[in-house]
Amino acid sequence: MVTKIKLGLCNPPEPIYLYVNQGEVDGESYVWYKFNINQDKKIPVSQRALTGYLSELRLTTKEFKGKDTEAINYLLGRKA
Repeated sequence: MVTKIKLGLCNPPEPIYLYVNQGEVDGESYVWYKFNINQDKKIPVSQRALTGYLSELRLTTKEFKGKDTEAINYLLGRKA
């Protein structure tokens, strides 16, 4: 089966930064979370898995707690 890709104009997707760490809020466990830097707060993501296909891996250096830390950025895409 061949899927046709529809062409058109749209806004490019904005990145979503997810972090991994086990936690619990109101008795519900989570693995993924977003971080609101303005409120210094973790925002749990209830979905347990990411879907899509891996389009790119990037190794970057980020500052964390005053030290340079390596981070892996996964770029995921969706099939049309």
